[in-house]
Amino acid sequence: MGVKRFAWALGALGVGLALFGWQQRSPGAFVGVALIALAGVLLATSKRRPQR
Repeated sequence: MGVKRFAWALGALGVGLALFGWQQRSPGAFVGVALIALAGVLLATSKRRPQR
């Protein structure tokens, strides 16, 4: 699994936790938002491999 795929998986998990957390009034919403932010940072800082 590459970094970009991992970041997209974190983002999807974050969206799910954020939606569930706000409906249940639990701290899961904060964790979801934090995961979305982490996924954004990973996607923004991921480098492309040079072509051979």
